Amino acid sequence: MMRIASVVLALLLMACNDEGSPAVSAPSVSYWKIAYSPNMPAGMSGTESNWYFDFPNQNGVHYVYKAAPAVGVGQTITMHFAITGKGNFVPTEGTATARVRLFLQQRGDTLTAQEPYKRWWSVSYVQLHEGEFTLTASLSPDKWTSVFGQGGAEVPNEFNTAIFQLANVGFTFGGTFAGHGVYVTGGNARFILSFAMSGDAAKT
Repeated sequence: MMRIASVVLALLLMACNDEGSPAVSAPSVSYWKIAYSPNMPAGMSGTESNWYFDFPNQNGVHYVYKAAPAVGVGQTITMHFAITGKGNFVPTEGTATARVRLFLQQRGDTLTAQEPYKRWWSVSYVQLHEGEFTLTASLSPDKWTSVFGQGGAEVPNEFNTAIFQLANVGFTFGGTFAGHGVYVTGGNARFILSFAMSGDAAKT
């Protein structure tokens, strides 16, 4: 018999008061980290189901991620988000249009070229402009590419190892280069992560 297992990546951070009852975390505390991003805060602002940040007017927002829960090959990660405001989205490098992709990072990644299979980006992406969007990718090797663009289907063992040892999950901004950053000119724009991220898989 098949049963559906659901993994919710937007884990609620709870605290307890002196009487042991749950207390909501302070809105200023975000577990969505913004990294390697000049002119950006250290994390997203807001509260659960309403995390957001404003795109900078110069380089740029690059990586946004948080600690990953236990996931498995074959599950699906889905991100729902909105972009509000008017502006021109500009990638910091390359000729491709500004876009966002899903991102996975294996434990122990040193961010060097010597470890090209510890960071993975979804083949699917969303081109940045005003509107509401859904970005989805199955945790299957053929749906992801590594640091130098090699597809997971070419190195399935390395991809599977990254999933089994997953440290962080999130999304990155760029153009030709997936995580090299995006900024806005000619206006202002906000990124709103309204439904966070979730994954589903069928298991026996």
